[in-house]
Amino acid sequence: MKKLLAFVCLSLTFSSALAHPQDGLSPEGLMHYYVKVFNEENLPALQDVYHSPHVKIVSGRLTVVDDKNIPAIDFDALKKTGWKYSKVNAVKLLAEGANAALVELNFSRFDASDREFFRQTGYYHLTKNNGYWQIISLENMGQVPGVKAK
Repeated sequence: MKKLLAFVCLSLTFSSALAHPQDGLSPEGLMHYYVKVFNEENLPALQDVYHSPHVKIVSGRLTVVDDKNIPAIDFDALKKTGWKYSKVNAVKLLAEGANAALVELNFSRFDASDREFFRQTGYYHLTKNNGYWQIISLENMGQVPGVKAK
């Protein structure tokens, strides 16, 4: 009986160690979680939100990110724009399959005085290859303050 109890405890420990905060989230839920950890400047969580590799298309310029050691967001550059936090204005699920989804995210960026200085709509392709949703590509039509296009 003690062996069974030990096995169950070990199993629960390992399964929780492998769990991800985005487990069980819908594509829309992932986008809200993404903005939440973005605002927290939680780089490890952001790295887990992005699939590796992933692509970013900003103002028609493609960047392939295939090194998990490169931070998903350059918060130093972002803060130079006056950014203090971001807010989800609207999330719209455009398409969803078993392992892929396309989401439209309208978001705003605010400064320390709670003034909106930027608003944009981005398109996020999600994948569920690891059992939970991750961003595999994103596209923004215009330049995003704090984000460099290569």
